[in-house]
Amino acid sequence: MNQYRIYFLWVLLMFSACSSEDDLIDQRKEDNPEPTTPTLTGDPGTANFSKYVSIGNSLTAGLMDAALYTTGQISAFPNILAEQFKIEGIGGGTFNQPDIAASNGFNISLNNDLANPAFGRFVLDLSIPGPVATSPGDPITPYNGDIAQLNNFGVPGARVIDAVFAGYGQANPFFGRFASSPSTSMLGDATAAQGTFFSVWLGGNDVLGWATSGGTAPDGETNPDVQATNTATLTNINSFTQAYTAVINSLLSVPNAQGVAINLPSVTLLPYFRAVRYNPFTLDQASTSALNAGYQEYNSGLDAAVLLGKITAEEAARRKIAFTEGPNNPIVMIDSALSEADISAATPAPEDTVLLPKLRQADPTDLLLFPIARVLGQDSGNGPYGLQQAAGDQHVLTLNEQIVLNTRLATFNAIIAQIVAATGGRVALVDINQIFANLAGLTPAQATQLGLSPEAIAAADGVRGMVVDGVNLQPDFSPNGIISTDGIHPNPKGHALIANEVIKVIESAFDADIPLVDTTPFRTVIVAAPSGQ
Repeated sequence: MNQYRIYFLWVLLMFSACSSEDDLIDQRKEDNPEPTTPTLTGDPGTANFSKYVSIGNSLTAGLMDAALYTTGQISAFPNILAEQFKIEGIGGGTFNQPDIAASNGFNISLNNDLANPAFGRFVLDLSIPGPVATSPGDPITPYNGDIAQLNNFGVPGARVIDAVFAGYGQANPFFGRFASSPSTSMLGDATAAQGTFFSVWLGGNDVLGWATSGGTAPDGETNPDVQATNTATLTNINSFTQAYTAVINSLLSVPNAQGVAINLPSVTLLPYFRAVRYNPFTLDQASTSALNAGYQEYNSGLDAAVLLGKITAEEAARRKIAFTEGPNNPIVMIDSALSEADISAATPAPEDTVLLPKLRQADPTDLLLFPIARVLGQDSGNGPYGLQQAAGDQHVLTLNEQIVLNTRLATFNAIIAQIVAATGGRVALVDINQIFANLAGLTPAQATQLGLSPEAIAAADGVRGMVVDGVNLQPDFSPNGIISTDGIHPNPKGHALIANEVIKVIESAFDADIPLVDTTPFRTVIVAAPSGQ
């Protein structure tokens, strides 16, 4: 009996204690109420966001990791902007995208077969480290939604001169999948959407194709006709001006429409041109000796060319090839800009033409293109690539080629600024190079050398990366990077940053009040699962 009584008293005490504790907790809650998340509100200012329309290339479409896939498409900066425009008081409406309905997408870097793609998006493999492709890929299938209700007219691969081209969908399946007709143009469909507010981000591919060809593609200034058949051609300046003017004027033909135009980033700052060092080889003694012996005849030929007056001693010194045991050996590369040197007069049979190969080792001014990483040191029958077999011109962007590229970029950006300025305030310019110069850690002198705007030069602080929402973000595809694993396109975090840059300009130009995007929920790169998982 006592035993049960003790048990009863213990339960009663515990119950009383719990009740008292619950009362105390309730009292604390009353005294210290939990903070509530404030309801976001905004103001459109002088702009009308009820029908937002975007036109552009892969950046607008949301292509990342070398593929257009569903989760990347959802993270495209126009879609992020549209969500901010829907905040109470701003007045934004529905934003429809031509959903790709693909988990891996079609890898534009690796696939050749449109119907049966072997490869999908890249993911980051930390064991290499580097990108590896998912498999299989997804074919580029027709959009099965209501084409008439679309808001996003971003098309991977599109140049500004393609946006005005009638029937472009027959040349580019990414547009063909949602074009309103086989004969329409991107601009025609975007204008027909009757946007009250629009964004334009076109022109990057008018220089990027040439840059990713290592400067081997034609220049449209020399032959404008070739740009119709070779999409890697550096676009002719007059063609660019006419097409960009047509894009802006057509979108402004919608009564009272307003918008923003984003200019072109300095593409050589992207990891595609920075991820692979010019001097990546580590050599042992045996390899060093063998390579030096193999290039002895070439080096002697350079000395002969100097004696014959074919090249200067300075050029010969630059072209001589020598390796050292250990790390940091530069690659051997073909440089078509080197002088032609016939040294037949110094050979036993002077009647035969003997031309020296146009070879040299890379130096710090050379930019190695990202795809070279897959072949460096590989032997396909002519010796290790980049050592015994010289790397092709298509894998390197030389300093002279960079000057051509950056000069054309600066010209195009000046044209964009001029066209925007002529709209009487209906279109505002987003200088995207301000954030790129900051992230890349450019010094003001480097930003000036690239021909960037005064605002971008002022943003160049010489410190690589920038802290956003408590995270030190980097201009690459590392786990803290804002670029996707293809080395060119932003990842979701990068798209969120771009959206915020656009919002800042909209607020200033149209007296709007739009809350900035919280970048915290947006991911950076996708990391491959460890082997065996």
